[in-house]
Amino acid sequence: MPLRRLDTRTLSVGRGSCPALMVVRNEALRLPFVLDYHRDLGVERFFVVDNGSTDGSLEFLLSQPDCYVFRTEESFRDANFGMDWINGLAERLPAGTWCLFIDADELLVYPHSESLKLPRFCAFLNEAGSEGLSTLMLDMYNAGPIRDAKYETGTSFLTTCPHFDRTYRERPSLVPGHEPEIVGGPRQRLFYPELARTGRLGMAMRRALRSLRLNPIGSHLGLDRTRLGAGLPPELRKVPLLKVRPGLRWIGNHLTTPFIPAPVTGILLHFKFFSDFHARAVQEAARGQHWDGAAEYARYAAIIAARPETGFFHAESETFTSSTQLVALGLMRDSLRLGRALDGMHSLRQVLFAQPRGRQAL
Repeated sequence: MPLRRLDTRTLSVGRGSCPALMVVRNEALRLPFVLDYHRDLGVERFFVVDNGSTDGSLEFLLSQPDCYVFRTEESFRDANFGMDWINGLAERLPAGTWCLFIDADELLVYPHSESLKLPRFCAFLNEAGSEGLSTLMLDMYNAGPIRDAKYETGTSFLTTCPHFDRTYRERPSLVPGHEPEIVGGPRQRLFYPELARTGRLGMAMRRALRSLRLNPIGSHLGLDRTRLGAGLPPELRKVPLLKVRPGLRWIGNHLTTPFIPAPVTGILLHFKFFSDFHARAVQEAARGQHWDGAAEYARYAAIIAARPETGFFHAESETFTSSTQLVALGLMRDSLRLGRALDGMHSLRQVLFAQPRGRQAL
């Protein structure tokens, strides 16, 4: 069933702009800030699919002058976990447009993003011949138990959850041509501790078992869909920024068709762990609309129910300060070309806006 568009605004995307694409369900708490953050970054238009919200998210979106709002009650799972909707929105955009795919709990950071707006960053990616930006999903958390991370809507996510793990690492994939996998982080540390010593072969076997379990063949063989291969941490790599062209699309939340990668990488600051996390995990486990039959959410809910004081902060936690910090920690990659381009922009501004000698600005 096609998406129903609910707003009556004239649909327009400016040349050189970078619209954002979103699928949301009951995100009234996070929507005001996630929109404001990306507006400040340079996003001028948001294409948002509301998937049956009941908490006021839809009404809020319809009140925003820069949001094109679509509605569906269809199954998130049956729409390839929302990716059919996201690709459908991308297809409405002119070829050559860069678009940003984010969830309501994600904030995009890239090298120099504090001073380099997204349209200019995308222009740099064009100049580099790139078609997509790969990012690490960096889980953010508070200093105490997750249940104490009480977030006030409209405020910066970082006020509530400013901390993150620095102990992520890449290791080569066993699949030829695939990007290295990213391992580590607080979710693996607390929710999947048994994987701390699991190597590449062990992880590959677990993924193969999960694929078999989800395949109809697995059902015919009588494989237990709730146990076999379920112990897999969430994927931590995501491609939120893609250039629209025929044949380039998202296959899943963490996978796309082949593209020319950017010479830099980015970060998605991921704010899943506010005080509402346990209630949301219980709800999503019951709905079963997420990948792997929502086994991931069922695990979260069970562990927090057993240990209500669960929190992520530990001796090696870092406190977020800037994109420069993430580059210095090796979590994000900058490039000399981008630095030079930014220096050139600053020099041009100094020439254009310099005051003549002997005169004072009013």
